[in-house]
Amino acid sequence: MKIKTLLGALMAGALVACATTSFAPIPSANSENMRATVEYLAADELAGRETGSETYRQAAEYVAQQFQALGLQPVGDGGYLQEVPFRRASWNGREPTLVLQGSDGDISFKFGEDFIASPPTISEDTATTAGLVFVGYGIDAPDFGIDDYAKLDVRGKVVVILSGRPQRLPSEVGAHYSSSRTKRETAARHGAVGYILLNTPEREKRRTFKRSLEHLHDDNFDWVAADGIPGAAIPGLHPGVMLDMPAGRQLFMGAKRSLDTIFTEMENGLIPQGFALPYRVAMTSGSVHKNITSPNVVAVLPGSDPKLKNEYVVLSAHLDHIGVTEGEGDQINNGAQDNAAGIAVMLETARLFRESGRAPRRSLLFVAVTGEEKGLLGSDYFAQHPPVPPQSMVADINLDMPMLLYPFKDIIAFGANHSTLGKTAARAAKRTGLKLSPDPMPEEVIFVRSDHYNFVRQGIPSIYLITGREAVDPAIDGTAMQNRFLRERYHRPSDEADAQVNYEAAKQFTEVNYAIARDVADADRKPRWYKGDFFGDLFGRR
Repeated sequence: MKIKTLLGALMAGALVACATTSFAPIPSANSENMRATVEYLAADELAGRETGSETYRQAAEYVAQQFQALGLQPVGDGGYLQEVPFRRASWNGREPTLVLQGSDGDISFKFGEDFIASPPTISEDTATTAGLVFVGYGIDAPDFGIDDYAKLDVRGKVVVILSGRPQRLPSEVGAHYSSSRTKRETAARHGAVGYILLNTPEREKRRTFKRSLEHLHDDNFDWVAADGIPGAAIPGLHPGVMLDMPAGRQLFMGAKRSLDTIFTEMENGLIPQGFALPYRVAMTSGSVHKNITSPNVVAVLPGSDPKLKNEYVVLSAHLDHIGVTEGEGDQINNGAQDNAAGIAVMLETARLFRESGRAPRRSLLFVAVTGEEKGLLGSDYFAQHPPVPPQSMVADINLDMPMLLYPFKDIIAFGANHSTLGKTAARAAKRTGLKLSPDPMPEEVIFVRSDHYNFVRQGIPSIYLITGREAVDPAIDGTAMQNRFLRERYHRPSDEADAQVNYEAAKQFTEVNYAIARDVADADRKPRWYKGDFFGDLFGRR
């Protein structure tokens, strides 16, 4: 009897294990559903869906209606719309000033010629006068033996920071430390009151100072916390400026090393060391503020498991784009691939779950975020103000410009090497007749450049999916086709809902996205960071 009972228990346990690890057939995605979404969101009538615009709100209401039609439930007090409070800062003629003060007199730099800046969001009037300290790359990474602030006193000073990072830092780790956000936080932590950024020759080759001038008069956005402080602002740190290289050289005149000497040392593999500069700087900035709102759109598909339904798998995609640019002819940036296509895939994935006849064990949160093009702002707000308990979000699967250009044989999941989501993505790819390929452009450090990274910053394992570069048709060079899109259509009026959007690829991409989300939602264990992973250790809550 005991033997029979034991065998029965073992068989029952095996059946349960099979039930939670076996995979049901993947339902078929409908290309025409996605075509309708892309054509609606990327139509001229929506004028590029700029954050805070009436046409963006029209797009948000469309997504909310689709959520409702799919039978997804609203979350929070605002129904499907999570209103994000933004502050929009405009120059309105109140442009910044920058004066270098030395023993031989003052040098006034010209805004738009010598330096650029963004309208400040933290205050309509800011000013500071302080000494200058060069801090190299401005990185403090103790786990990698780098401290650019060592033996430097920057308290009450304006720090001068080079763009980029030492090459010996791993690419994604280096991207974290070299981001403007991290460098600003590091400067403030060491007591600096302002900062000046300088391009290196390497950075100047990839993105010139002159190209940055294209955005000289753009408004600046940030979400605003309940206490009135912008989310990305650092109180006490004067808004930064970027100097062109000729102007930057003047900061080092009479210093212990010239800027060109530092650049030569860097070419020879040396990491630049900091030192005090023989000048003070007077900086002022002003702007006009306007408070606006622009909504994230959020819906939930409740899970079926009594315990796991209180955990949430997030599927995110940004809804906004860059609006209308000045000039003659067609200047509407329709944003078909970026990111009407991602929204279309997310909506179709939700339909597959609803019509599969099998509810996920964990709950699914579908989130169309605003403000991605303004600096990943809507996702930052959502990740810090979720309508569910923060600890209950166990994964984010992000869809941003999926590159639906041709039927493909592989997918790429940025962030796959940081958590068990990578293995999940590989499994799902295999189930759908695809393979998971490694990041083909690690130098672009995509892992820290889209909305999923704000979930990472809250300790949530995340991946960001795009199509791979191996086309089904051997006559198609996927790498060349993606690069051509980036060169000719990305952030341009030509990113339209025309023949460039391949809906067979959309069908493939939706089905593998569904397979990944289904695996995460139904697994016994939630995703977890790999032991010793940099991002897991830095941000992980688990």
